[in-house]
Amino acid sequence: MRLVMFKYGERPYRLGLLSSDETIIDVNYAYEKILYEKHTPAYREFAAAYAPSDSKAFLNGGEVCMNTIPEIEAKHFAADSLNVDGLPMVFNRKEVKLAAPVMNPDKIICLSHNYYDFCEETGNPVPPEPRIFAKFSNSICGCDDPIIYPKMTKCLGYEVELAIIIGKKGRYIPLEKAYDYVAGYTLFNDVSASDLTSMDKQVCRGKTFDNFAPCGPALVTKDEVPDPNALEVALYVNGKELQHSNTKNLIYNVPTLVSFLSECFTLEPGDIIATGTPGGLAKDRVPNTYMQVGDVCTLKIDILGELTNTIAAETAKPL
Repeated sequence: MRLVMFKYGERPYRLGLLSSDETIIDVNYAYEKILYEKHTPAYREFAAAYAPSDSKAFLNGGEVCMNTIPEIEAKHFAADSLNVDGLPMVFNRKEVKLAAPVMNPDKIICLSHNYYDFCEETGNPVPPEPRIFAKFSNSICGCDDPIIYPKMTKCLGYEVELAIIIGKKGRYIPLEKAYDYVAGYTLFNDVSASDLTSMDKQVCRGKTFDNFAPCGPALVTKDEVPDPNALEVALYVNGKELQHSNTKNLIYNVPTLVSFLSECFTLEPGDIIATGTPGGLAKDRVPNTYMQVGDVCTLKIDILGELTNTIAAETAKPL
């Protein structure tokens, strides 16, 4: 299944089920209607508990919430279906705005130097353990948002990455149990202000500006991804390919990262793990290929689809 957070008109963002025909079903409204038609007492309260309208709350519900999706799919709701209150609950992709599939993660954990081809290209040694850093949640945005070019930087870089979305709380997770804690996967662009990371000698400022972590468009559940460690990944700017590799080149693969990180801290539902980027970075190319205002950056990963964002100039508006 493919889960999205979408906005229709003036409604707040809500959890949707994205179908292969590009229609989106409002998960909460659909399950509420199913319960209403079964004459379930307190159907709204049950729907809010078992099919909440926020993706992180949905993931926190575990299998109980996941099990509502097959029931929703089995109803085959028509495009003109209305919810219990007479509001539209099925939409065409073009009618809505998509946010990141998890809008409010507790943690965004990123990996550096985690592709063999990256280390070979740059001359960096293979790290003896996963090298991690974090982004703040303000950096999260979706496929219908721009990447904002901050006035502080002159060197705006791109990084295509496979991202893991955690589905179950875990600490000290055994390697052989790691996939049990994975909800699914999405595309992730670890946007970087390369001049600032170089100047600061650490990555906090240069990695955490607003909209520096585009991800999506959907959370693709793990059952649709037979082997996350064998996916083609690529990145294009204005149609020109600048990165291309395969997740088989990950130094530390998906289960290894989940297990390792759970030894550092408790993983929570909705946490995002960006697994690192292959070679071809803007700062490592001659000449450099930094993004400019108006550029269009597109990420592609097998099965997961595409993530496209346009670069927009920062407009300072004091709050």
